[in-house]
Amino acid sequence: MMRLTIIGFGNQARAWAQNLHDSHFPVRVALRAQSSSFESAKSLGLETVEIGSEEFYQDKAFVLLTPDDSHHEFMLMHAHGFQPGTTLLYNHGFSLTKYHFEKNFPQFHHVLFAVKAIGAEIRRQYLLKGKLGGVYSLEYIKENSDELLGWMKKLADGLGLNMGLYPTTFKNETQADLYSEQGLLCSVVPYTAAKVFEHLVESGIEPELAYFECWHELKLIVDAMVEKGPQGFYDLISPNALIGSEKGYQKLMTGEFEKNLKSLLQDIQSEKFNHEIEKVDVEALRKTINTRWEKSPLMETFKKMNRN
Repeated sequence: MMRLTIIGFGNQARAWAQNLHDSHFPVRVALRAQSSSFESAKSLGLETVEIGSEEFYQDKAFVLLTPDDSHHEFMLMHAHGFQPGTTLLYNHGFSLTKYHFEKNFPQFHHVLFAVKAIGAEIRRQYLLKGKLGGVYSLEYIKENSDELLGWMKKLADGLGLNMGLYPTTFKNETQADLYSEQGLLCSVVPYTAAKVFEHLVESGIEPELAYFECWHELKLIVDAMVEKGPQGFYDLISPNALIGSEKGYQKLMTGEFEKNLKSLLQDIQSEKFNHEIEKVDVEALRKTINTRWEKSPLMETFKKMNRN
């Protein structure tokens, strides 16, 4: 079976490597020279190789599990060393759609293989035999697509994907990923939780109680939503929660909210967002956001209640 070389060893890469290793799928981890992760990877029984070495370029299948914004530089530095016909897997479609690798490096097979979970959950669900799924695209494969799809299904099995591997396109995966982050997962959910927490504490509710209600229970609620589905979830909740959910829906899900929400998608689809991110100092923004949360009452309560 064709071996997969994982480039990087962050949370996502570590989960992939451990799951595949435990499933006896041929895998190795590629790291920069002098990387401190060599020791960590080897301690887990993983085979390693130095990026850019002669041995590194000998494989025929690689997955880029470094941050998306590093892929363009990586390709400029290393594409010359890969064999024609090498398969390059992407866990997200963003870098390829932004930099058009399929046009600039047509000698390779560019394949989307996106596991729909963060790294920690990929490992956790594998160990628990929980539910994991993903999507793929072979739109830039001109030959042997059936053979490659067969290999990818074995890869999916090795990673623990038991909810299926569904076809899509690089563009669709990119837009869905960005929009879900901007419109829900990384904006509405955490910031609404923080506001509700603050309002409760300001009204005299104990911060520990507010923390349980607004942050800790989020996972429990989401677990129920995923397990039961939308209809089953609303059949499950109490009468008070049911009535309250409808009141919140009527008050909060206004036309203005939907208009602003859809504008995020429009900016993604028009590629306006691509131009916006080129002007952003990511580390400065991360510092600003971390400072915002560090000073928040919710973060203070989180640290207090999770000291042990």
